[in-house]
Amino acid sequence: MIHVENLQKNFGEVQVLRGISCNIMPQEVVCIIGPSGSGKSTFLRCLNGLESIEGGRVEVNGFAVQETKTNLNKLRESVGMVFQRFNLFPHMTVLENLIMAPMDVRKLPRKQALEQAKALLAKVGLSDKIDAWPNSLSGGQQQRVAIARALAMTPKIMLFDEPTSALDPELVGEVLAVMKTLAQEGMTMVIVTHEMAFAREVSDRVIFIDQGIIQEAGSPEHMFSTPHNPRTAEFLSKVL
Repeated sequence: MIHVENLQKNFGEVQVLRGISCNIMPQEVVCIIGPSGSGKSTFLRCLNGLESIEGGRVEVNGFAVQETKTNLNKLRESVGMVFQRFNLFPHMTVLENLIMAPMDVRKLPRKQALEQAKALLAKVGLSDKIDAWPNSLSGGQQQRVAIARALAMTPKIMLFDEPTSALDPELVGEVLAVMKTLAQEGMTMVIVTHEMAFAREVSDRVIFIDQGIIQEAGSPEHMFSTPHNPRTAEFLSKVL
């Protein structure tokens, strides 16, 4: 589903990504961990063209992201993204947030969009918030709405950029529970996270990024129990 080869990204004179290569298979759940400022979020944003690419190749669901002729809007129809901040439209109700893109972009009939939105809100446990305004919801509820809104486009891949980092600790669990359900249903997911217990439980593979490169990657059992790279071991010793 995702092929990355020698990805390089600069911000001015600072090289943030220094040659990242990896493949992500259909229905695979990959958690990306690492210290702040290591390039994790930048890597994620390069996958759907939110950041331009200085070098290398990125192919996502058949789209060559780095090529100027690629229709990035078409790519993003099949790649959902959930951010740290929820980015809901504050002037729209929860329902309106969910039906806008399917109707405008996918040209879904309103009746079908409404049925889909109700089903997705039930999936994330928010059926009773269908007519609520975003600013009346807790952070955890807003993030669950954001996940439902991304799912409303029926994506083949979901990207999560630290989806719980802006939440109070007691609200984290409700968002992670929704993500666990998606993983169990076979959604292809790439998740930048600081939630190590979640990464250990849900992921098929864990990638440790530091200083703009993949320092180590492997199964959760390997990464959290017997990492080979001293830098991986040092990082995990501080966060576990």
